[in-house]
Amino acid sequence: MRLVETSHAGTDMIRAPNATEVSHLFALAEHEIVKGRFTEALILLRFIRSIDPEHTDAAARLALTLFRREQWNEAWDAFDIRFKLMAAQPAVKIRTADGGSRELPRWRGGEPPKNLLVMDEQGLGDTIQFMRYLRPLVDRGVEINFVTHEILFDLIRTMGLPVNLLPSNKPGSVNGATGWTPLLHIPRALGIDPKSYGDHVPYISADPARVKSWARKMVSKEFKVGICWGGNRESPAEKGRSAPLEAFAPLAAIPGVRLFSLQKGEPAQEIKTVSFRRELYDFGDGFDASGQAFLDTAAVMMSLDLIVTVDTSVAHVAGALGRPVHILLRVEPDWRWLARESDTVWYPTARLFRQRIAGDWSEPMALIAADIIARISKVERQPSIVDLPKVSLSFGELAEQIADLSVKVKFGDGSSRDVEFRQDYLKGEWYNIIKNNKLLSYLKVEIEQTAHQIAEAERKLRAREEAGNLDREMLGLVREIGSLKQKREDRVRRVDAIAGAELSPSETAKPVRSGNKKKA
Repeated sequence: MRLVETSHAGTDMIRAPNATEVSHLFALAEHEIVKGRFTEALILLRFIRSIDPEHTDAAARLALTLFRREQWNEAWDAFDIRFKLMAAQPAVKIRTADGGSRELPRWRGGEPPKNLLVMDEQGLGDTIQFMRYLRPLVDRGVEINFVTHEILFDLIRTMGLPVNLLPSNKPGSVNGATGWTPLLHIPRALGIDPKSYGDHVPYISADPARVKSWARKMVSKEFKVGICWGGNRESPAEKGRSAPLEAFAPLAAIPGVRLFSLQKGEPAQEIKTVSFRRELYDFGDGFDASGQAFLDTAAVMMSLDLIVTVDTSVAHVAGALGRPVHILLRVEPDWRWLARESDTVWYPTARLFRQRIAGDWSEPMALIAADIIARISKVERQPSIVDLPKVSLSFGELAEQIADLSVKVKFGDGSSRDVEFRQDYLKGEWYNIIKNNKLLSYLKVEIEQTAHQIAEAERKLRAREEAGNLDREMLGLVREIGSLKQKREDRVRRVDAIAGAELSPSETAKPVRSGNKKKA
């Protein structure tokens, strides 16, 4: 792509990219996001937006990238692009004295209106995650009318807040409102410190009578794990977030573990054919069948030792209750999970387990199984590798992941305990197979050194970008990072090639699958 042309006078002129070139730039930005290179993606997306301010796809990806870099205020403001992607942008009208109407002003920040209309806008999980921020408004004396999903009314009432609940699926009117806000904008409008996003958990509660009733059906000395494997298949957010129930088989195979289904809807049909159906307790059709969502789910969770779920509303119920929950995330998860390895700003009791290869849940499930074994044994040391489910990665991918985790340990990104646990586990996988192969060990060291050099250069680039220093040194850093990444990819390919050629069949038939299986 050439953006410099020579004029008739013989001088170079910079021209704006045409539509085809912009589409190529956007595709490159998408590629950088998938690879986790958010600094480069942000530069590309800002450039596209400067050329075409109406490029909604670039605006949406810009918001996602800002969230993943945790540039919160800018991310929240950019997140307003979601309204342009809706069939009709939200607006609230009020009647005037002359019988006409005018738009009610949207509250974006500063002192909140005394009578505030809060509009729900997305799925059940979004509501459960963000309804906690109604409390600081109530604490400021704000009178709240909350338009939301009617099936969540009873769950919301467990918060004990004087909030007037209005169903979003029925027409209605509100008297006296002086402003309105989307539910998800409240943290930005209130100026809440991101370090405080996870405060005041739990903020919902389970009905004690329901807790007792369901607990009688769960009497067991085994380690009780509630599982949920499917989201709403009609949701635009689906796109690979659900897992097949069979993927949970490694958990069912752990001695001393009993699984309980928290699944509702069409995915629950998989219980009939799954290989471990005798180890999975199904609460039946009466579970959460009252017309109000998650009341039985919340009650059951109080008797569980752990909840393991894909990224759906069940994860938010567990987090809002302050119950221990492991959340399985696809390769490119929803914006709210940021880019942290395993912790989340929203729920202190939640841990994230990320998919590395699209459609392959074996690695995150192996790590969850390791965690459960450690919890059962009540021993601090890592469980033996031979006791764990096996992970499907190429040798090059394995070396690359170990290197990336060493960077996280060095720079203190995410939960250090979880990162070190994962790093030790994958190192065990590596040495269990590679043993004394000096060439592969040397290449692994090179991959790790290059990863550290990339991380250092990216930190410098981020600092200059945030300071607005768009100079030649910044461009030099971009080129340096690109060169280092090419070097790392070359070493990864060499590891795969050498491992596939030199290791005997008995050596390759180990926990990590050899070959050139590339990331999706």
